[in-house]
Amino acid sequence: MQPGKPREVWFIRHAESVANAGGRTREAPSYPLSELGYRQAEQLARVLKPKPDLVVVSPYWRAKQTAEPYLKQVSSVPVEEWPVQEVQYLDPALCVDTTQDERRAMSIAYWELANADYAAPNAESFVTFVERAQETLRRFAKRTESRTFVFCHGQFISAIAWLIFTRPARIDSPSMRRFYQFVHSYAVPNCSILPAYFHVDDTISVGGLTVPAGVETHAPHVAPAGLAGL
Repeated sequence: MQPGKPREVWFIRHAESVANAGGRTREAPSYPLSELGYRQAEQLARVLKPKPDLVVVSPYWRAKQTAEPYLKQVSSVPVEEWPVQEVQYLDPALCVDTTQDERRAMSIAYWELANADYAAPNAESFVTFVERAQETLRRFAKRTESRTFVFCHGQFISAIAWLIFTRPARIDSPSMRRFYQFVHSYAVPNCSILPAYFHVDDTISVGGLTVPAGVETHAPHVAPAGLAGL
């Protein structure tokens, strides 16, 4: 790496999942890709350049499936699994065999309550979710790789961007409401990439959020922000 050149971390949202496409799903960690999602993952593998020094993958299946075609091309690159999975803020037991549209009312009620410390059974609070994103940024600040690709999730990428853009002093109910407004103005399509730059002066900046040319995508397959991660 050239002296003074920032280290790059590319946060990559997974390809379209069955849930994103409106299908009925079970547990969030096991959502598979849709038929379009499999095509997107193959297309993404062909256009992702340049080669990274490290690949980080979410433990959730849809992110692993998205990364798989690319990892076959860069078998010599180290791969690590980090907790960069999507937020689960609803009780998973209430979400089994449902669609995103059927979960909409629960999602709206959760965000209207805006209790940053509330955690449903077997779910995480907004505070815990944001702390997980903060820890990811702190962890990357200590790494030395010139370039890392992170296969992760839409609302997690939104949290990364929100933290870098707004640098909230506290993670509480008012900041939770501000985050909800942010994600509705900052759509993260499937296969989109957010590059983050870690500078030598310990500051972090971000580039533009884009879907690489050559990856099939269209607006109906962008999950509504309030439902991302369900």
